[in-house]
Amino acid sequence: MKIDRRSFLGLTALAGVGALSACGPDGSTPPQGGGSGDGATPDASTVLPTYKAFEVAAPDLPSDSEFSLPGYYTYPASPVAATTETPGSGGSITTMTYTYDPIAPELSNNQHWQNINSLLGVDLGITYSPSADYDAKFATTIAGGDLPDMINIRTVQQQMPAMLAATFADLTEHLSGDAVLDYPALAAIPEGTWRTAIFENAIWGVPIPRSPIGGVLYTRNDLLIERGANTEPASYEEFVEMATTLTDASKSQWAFGDPGGILSHVAQMNGVGNAWVEENGEFSYAQASPAYEQALADTVAMIEAGLFHPDSGAVQNTERNEWVNNGTTCFAYGGYAGWSKFFVAGAGIEGFQMTGQVAPGRDGGDSVRGGSGFSAGFMAFRPTDDPERIAELLRVLNWLASPFGSTEFLARKFGVEGVNYTLEGSDPVLTSLGASETTLPLRYLSEPPSVLYEPGNPDAVDQQFEFMAKASPLIVPDPTTGLYSETAVTAGASAGTALGDARDEILAGRQPVSSWSTAVEDYMLEVGNSLKDEYEAAFAAQA
Repeated sequence: MKIDRRSFLGLTALAGVGALSACGPDGSTPPQGGGSGDGATPDASTVLPTYKAFEVAAPDLPSDSEFSLPGYYTYPASPVAATTETPGSGGSITTMTYTYDPIAPELSNNQHWQNINSLLGVDLGITYSPSADYDAKFATTIAGGDLPDMINIRTVQQQMPAMLAATFADLTEHLSGDAVLDYPALAAIPEGTWRTAIFENAIWGVPIPRSPIGGVLYTRNDLLIERGANTEPASYEEFVEMATTLTDASKSQWAFGDPGGILSHVAQMNGVGNAWVEENGEFSYAQASPAYEQALADTVAMIEAGLFHPDSGAVQNTERNEWVNNGTTCFAYGGYAGWSKFFVAGAGIEGFQMTGQVAPGRDGGDSVRGGSGFSAGFMAFRPTDDPERIAELLRVLNWLASPFGSTEFLARKFGVEGVNYTLEGSDPVLTSLGASETTLPLRYLSEPPSVLYEPGNPDAVDQQFEFMAKASPLIVPDPTTGLYSETAVTAGASAGTALGDARDEILAGRQPVSSWSTAVEDYMLEVGNSLKDEYEAAFAAQA
């Protein structure tokens, strides 16, 4: 059975593969900030920027939790400016980042990019590569020493604190405490997200926030209703009953198509949300717990009961998503950012409802969801002795992070009116040219905290908001957020891969669930015990 990248990410958020923080909702992996793992690092909170919300348009659905998002039914009819001056001084700024989208037309043939440069007051050069190639590109750039003005650090590197101190500008005096209030959009970045850019009690970049809601069990609610299934199962037993109702192999209909994603969901039912659990300063590895082994057994039982598409372990995301869109299966598991794509795919399907189902407790009651400061990396700066240059770069990132409802947000995300988008009412709708030009990866340079907004589809906003209202109270913050482990970077990935392979063998039916305990013991001996010691030392240093 093959577990593809999206399913694997859902598993690694629980497995701690690579011992990184939980993956961001668009598949990106946030860096870890914080201590060195040797117990010598001060509390990162002593340098955290002051948080101050920045809102230019009142939401239709206000959020009452740091883990949920506000909702907007329409774009404001009269957007207002979030900034008062042109951020740039007329020169050039070079940047490097990555993308998950198609490559946009080059600057000379991209009116959106040209407009952004005009509004920023700089010649913004962006070098970027597909996500799959970025780690190699980053390593080559760092080794060569020819750095751009700003570069996205997406993942934790070996000897991270030392590498940052030797290679990049320390931004602490520019951003710590009330200093960040000079950049109102950056001050609106949540505390947990800032922690991903703090190492050795210093701020090394501006993080790019992503929704903290984590994975979503996307649900064709209209199919559940049509087939008479329970839309809100209150226990594992009711969840299985629901899946059984939805499955009829003679009609080529199954409940599920994603073993890894369902395992993540069932683990939440069993009280496993994060890779590590902290209690009174002592860390334990969640996958070594009986609760996780029970989740694995529960998932295998559903596979053996025929509730999964028979090809579910051998296909990629795109095919699994198509199964959900055409009604072959009823669920897909993925990051929050994928929700909009389902709404687009289902636009022509009568009665289409793509909701999110929150896991119940296994025997009733509440489940547990993992939580972290999600980011798409952070933008680090090339060292300079000129404080005004640092301030200019921060002003540019501040402009790009202008909030929803502003003229800046409209220009960054949708481009030039009449060229890249047209208005339907007050909602911007991309033209074919806009769909091409706006893939420019500005959102991997800087971006405001997410909001819920689906142009022309208020029902979709309601569905997402309802999910977050149910899910956010169940989130338990990841205790490793802000803690740095060298073992995680140097040895965690290979050991995690071996653990993932062992899990795949069990899901495929080639090994019994009982083999999991041996696989976890091997993982703990190879890296897990060292991770535990390093996290506990770093955590104690922050006490």
